[in-house]
Formats: sequence, C-alpha cells, structure tokens
Amino acid sequence: MKIVKCRFVLFSLTLIIGWVFCLATLSGAQAPELREQLVYGLSVFNGRGYTGGFTPRTEDTIYLMADKNNAISARITLVYFWPITGKYVAGFQALNEEVEGVLEVLKGEKVIKTLEKEDNSRYYPEGYYGEACLLYKGEEARAYFEKFMGAIEEYYKQIAEYQQAQIEYEKNFNDFLEEIKERREAGEEIEKEEIEERMPREPTPPSPPQFYVTPPTKDYVINLPLGHYKIRLRAEDGTIVQDSEKDLVLFTCRREGGTGYGIIPGNRWTRKESCDDPSWIIYAAGENTLYFNPFIQDEYNELYYNKLEDPQNRGREEGWKWVHIKSIEDVTLLFSKGEEILQRIVRLPYYVEQISGPELGYEIVEFDPVKMPDRQPTFEGYKLELASTLQKTSYEINMEKEEGELFQGGKREIRLVRKEKAKWLYILSIFPLGVGLVVFVGRRRLKS
Repeated sequence: MKIVKCRFVLFSLTLIIGWVFCLATLSGAQAPELREQLVYGLSVFNGRGYTGGFTPRTEDTIYLMADKNNAISARITLVYFWPITGKYVAGFQALNEEVEGVLEVLKGEKVIKTLEKEDNSRYYPEGYYGEACLLYKGEEARAYFEKFMGAIEEYYKQIAEYQQAQIEYEKNFNDFLEEIKERREAGEEIEKEEIEERMPREPTPPSPPQFYVTPPTKDYVINLPLGHYKIRLRAEDGTIVQDSEKDLVLFTCRREGGTGYGIIPGNRWTRKESCDDPSWIIYAAGENTLYFNPFIQDEYNELYYNKLEDPQNRGREEGWKWVHIKSIEDVTLLFSKGEEILQRIVRLPYYVEQISGPELGYEIVEFDPVKMPDRQPTFEGYKLELASTLQKTSYEINMEKEEGELFQGGKREIRLVRKEKAKWLYILSIFPLGVGLVVFVGRRRLKS
C-alpha cells in the first residue's frame, strides 16, 4: 500500500509540474512572424544524387557542383524563423507563387548566359528511395516520364490479369481438392506424384517498375564550369526583380575515389559512425558487434558542401570533409592480426527487430525473406563480432576484391582496449576542451 501511495504522489507531482511547464510555455510562446519574400527553390546534385532545399533572403550565395545539371526556381513564399532549429522555414503550402522572367548568369559584370525555364525530371534507376539519381531536361525529361507512365500502366494491366488468374486458380484448386476427396472416399489410392503433377499452380504476382521518374517541372537548369558567378532574375518588362541577385559558387572535389567506412554499433544502431581517413583508428572496449558499410568517397570543401546540402548550414572554408558517394558491395571484409587472417566476412542483409514487453529495446537479426515475407531489410553490412576473449591489442580490417587482391585504401586499424581503461579515452578526448577553457578564462581576465 505504501508503494502505491508513493507512486500516486509522485505521479500527481509530475503531472502538476508538467501542466505548470506547459502553461508557462504556452503563455510565453509567440506565433512566428511570417514574411513574404522571394526565395530560390533548389534541386541540386550532391555527388550521389539530387537533394532539395531553398535559399532564403538571408543567404547571399548559392553553392552548386560544377559541370552538373542543377535546377533552381524563383518563387514568392512565406518565410518564418523557427527557433528550435535556428533556421528559416518556407511555407510553400500557404503561398507558392512562381516568378516569371529569365535568369541571367554573370561573370564579373558581364552577362554570359541567359536561361529560360525548361522541363526537367529526376530519374531514379533503383527506385525513389535509391541513392542514385539523374536529372534530365527538355525532350529527354518528357520521354523518360512517358516511359515511366507506360511502365505503370503496364503494371496495372498485369495486376488485373493476375487478379483474374488468382480467381481462376482458387476455383480450380477447390475443384481439385473436391475431386481428390471424392476419389479417396470411394476407396481409390492416389499416388503422391499424381497429386503434385495435377495440382493447380498459383500465379505469380507482377513486380512494379524498379525505376521512378518525377513529373517534369519547369525550372532554370544551371550547368557551369568551376568558378564564381552571379545570378539575377530579369522580369518580362526588362527590370531586375528585387532580391533576386545572388552570388553563385561552382565547386568540385579536391580528391576522389577514396575509401571510407560507415559503422553501425550493434548496441546503438541508430548512432552511426564513420571512419573515412586511413589514418583514423577504431577503438573498441569489451565485447562488441560492429556492422561495416564500405563506400567510395570524394573529398569536398566543408563549407561549400554543407551549404550545397542546405544553404543555411555552417562550415569552415578552410576545412575538408569526405562524402560517401557509392556503396562497395562486391568485396569480402578481412579481419586480421598481423599477417594472420582471422575472419572472412561477406555482406548480408539485417533486420532490426523491436523487443516486445515492458523493457524497450531491439535486436539485430539476419534478414530471412522466407520467415519475413512482408518485411524489408533494415540495412546491409559486414558483421564483425569482437569477442571478449580476443587479446587487447591491435587488429586490422581490409577489403578483398578477389582472393589475394586487396581493395585500395580499405585498410583500417582496430584497437581493442580493456574496459577498465576505456575511461582514459574520454579523458583524452575532453583534454583539448579543458585547455581551450583555461585559455578563454585567462583572456577574459586579461581584458578585465
């Protein structure tokens, strides 16, 4: 009884505090201020495919990849600041007015191109959720979309034929069972081979188109070499549209064709990590299960690439970052100690299964299409189990294309450390922060 009362009091107290907090929040909250402004809608190439976004008035520069088709459009919409993310948000659903005119591209003060709006479509060869994506324009865009619509129409036709065949199959199957039943009741012995031979075969459902094409839209398609430019929108009356002038930076990668790893820890699969540089070391303490996903990667300027992904992102112009471009699948992962290969690991699909019951959790299991007919794999990867019995020393992973032929740049070092010593890794990681704090405090004292 005491436990029940304590829980009731704790629940009531929590409820009261929650209501007070909600009321205080609601009373102090203000509706965001909506401002009508011209923005550039973006569909830009990011090395893997195409990503969307928009450039608000606060951003003076648009960053695009050189020598690639990039689609942009000028629109009037409502923009408001969202404090939670610290970014401006566009209310395209409330207002999405297309701005007419031609887009001028300038080099210095000279207009070098005048762009009209043209049809463009995004083509996803592996389906809408696949990584690969191409942008087609003009007649080619219309042709690809017509091809996709034709494939959809053919698929629906096959669905109708399949449904009719399914009805006929069920009728024939029931008639077959009735016949077998009557013959057995009459005392006839029926061979198993005859049943298997005469049993009606269930029809196979058709597969939907594997590719996807977006409906054509009319945008300005920009494809320019490396360099700095300006753009502006000239209205039909010959005037420059207000707030349409932006700087334009066309960039490319510094290095390409590198090898990196995405790593999914088995004990926290939602917090993916990466090991992109060959000089980086992977530290593991205690018993661990790691799922590796190797990638081909290119290196880009950090600021330029971050701004390409989202014009409101931040970054360092002097910094560089590796970007995973394409998954490496046709290799074997090697786990070795010195010259001795301890494991050869193949790529497999896995499914993250939620654990039912009062304790929330999950379990990563190998995906079985037979046991999981209505599911799809959560991810694919190379599973490396680091047993607690392994010596606490240095190991290596690498990739093998064919037996004896290693994948260039795939070597990484894994260091197993004792769990009781793992805390020193955290101490070392926060040491630079402590030094920075001491310097900051010292400078503040000198200024005062």
